[in-house]
Amino acid sequence: FRDTTDNAFDISPWLMQKEGFLPVPSFITEPAVGLGGAAALLFFHSSFLKKKGPPNITGVAGGGTQNGTWGIGLFHAGFYKNDRIRYTGALFKLNVNMQFYGPGLIFKDGIGINLNSWLLYQQLKFRIGNSNFFIGGQYLLLNTKNTFEKIIDLPQFNGVTLNANLSELTAVFNYESRNNVFTPTQGIFAQITATYSDDWLGGEGLYGRLNGSIIGFIPLNTFNLGLRWESIHSLGEVPFWARPIVQMRGVPMMKYQNKNVSLVEAEINYNLYRRWYLLVFGGLGNTYTDFSSFNKGSSVATIGTGFRYQIARLFGLKMGADVAWSTEDFAFYVTVGHAWLR
Repeated sequence: FRDTTDNAFDISPWLMQKEGFLPVPSFITEPAVGLGGAAALLFFHSSFLKKKGPPNITGVAGGGTQNGTWGIGLFHAGFYKNDRIRYTGALFKLNVNMQFYGPGLIFKDGIGINLNSWLLYQQLKFRIGNSNFFIGGQYLLLNTKNTFEKIIDLPQFNGVTLNANLSELTAVFNYESRNNVFTPTQGIFAQITATYSDDWLGGEGLYGRLNGSIIGFIPLNTFNLGLRWESIHSLGEVPFWARPIVQMRGVPMMKYQNKNVSLVEAEINYNLYRRWYLLVFGGLGNTYTDFSSFNKGSSVATIGTGFRYQIARLFGLKMGADVAWSTEDFAFYVTVGHAWLR
């Protein structure tokens, strides 16, 4: 666990040769569900050295938090034909307790909601020729029992329970030129997705979503600049549990939600000393019903700071922690890789 170039602690040689089982513990610090822990048992089908590229990985994972949220499931990530074909699949059982604020924060203090769900996710992408472009599709099935807390003080009212299914097909087109997928320092990730749902798929009616996102990294001597833009737009009557949300450090999951979401983020990463890095970041997000009401939407601003240690030089992998503040909330995160990991 020592790098011969600087004699610093480094897990690159170990990861390069690793195959077989690997236990991975982690922390959960999402403010929407509280503090908790998780663990995964990964099986590396081959090593990086043997395959000369990313190995196929199969794993099981589980975790829980202090507010009673828990989940367990299995997943597989595959890279085939010299990385010309990429597959990701997962099956999870989730029981999530969180606050529901409604579109435009109509419930200012939030309403407690329990999401008791089964999740099935499948994605398959193909590289176009020898380029950095990929095209493919994905499928999401989410069977959920949504139970709202008792909000009316009457003996005959014990809350509201709604059974719902999400069954969505999505076309995916993306461009990938980042120098690594863990903690990139240069290059671009750009993606366009189009999601379709209808009764015949087993979902909750006819609706769609269009999503465009760009993440870019620019090296500036001892500094590194990261920029992120994302915009998601709904078409038709999208159920509340499928509407776009603002996802940024410092913002609780599902707090800012509406038919349309737009956000921008920036991050400056400074090489403080050898493998140690200091970073500051901030962003703006907005949720709105339609373009005409953009200026009247529910917006949120974030700011934060953190540190990173380059734990695997050959993979460009850094890990560390962030603290972030948004308009009304504070959050702490333990981060492996980049916070904008895609």
